[in-house]
Amino acid sequence: MLKKNRTTLQRLRRWSRYQYLRVMRMNATPYSVAMGLAVGIFAGFLPIVPLQTALTVALCLPLRGNPVVGFMGTWISNPFNWVPFYYFLFIVGRALVPWDVPPLELDQFGAMLRSFDVTEFMSFGKDLLASFQVMLIAGCAMGLPSAVVTFYVTRVAVIRYRRRRALRLLRKRTRLS
Repeated sequence: MLKKNRTTLQRLRRWSRYQYLRVMRMNATPYSVAMGLAVGIFAGFLPIVPLQTALTVALCLPLRGNPVVGFMGTWISNPFNWVPFYYFLFIVGRALVPWDVPPLELDQFGAMLRSFDVTEFMSFGKDLLASFQVMLIAGCAMGLPSAVVTFYVTRVAVIRYRRRRALRLLRKRTRLS
């Protein structure tokens, strides 16, 4: 039998459905699944790309969340959307903090690399650190409400899915008897 050629969109939809079913059928409590996803979403909002997974696992353990689902949640920020995502965090953070944050300009970075002046490098480093702090504050401010909403929506969705699936399996068993 020949395999049908699937478009990229069809493959993406199929893969998404598979991941959804993997989470819903996971042998874990609805609380654990929801808490894992909420922690992953929260960590995904923070601008600490290489440490998001480690933070998720570290937070999932005491909060009794599922770290596998948490890892999936960290992909809210992924390589395809890092630039607009973190730029948006920077804009939101500048609106939240009471102090003045200098805008980051890439041409300033290019000029610094060309001249390699130590004083410019130190100035750019201070601006970069200030920007990171602003993005961290915005990540917490946006990640916490997103995590709370994610927790409740996911918990309800898992409970409903499992209830419907149990009823469907029960009907199937009673028809076979």
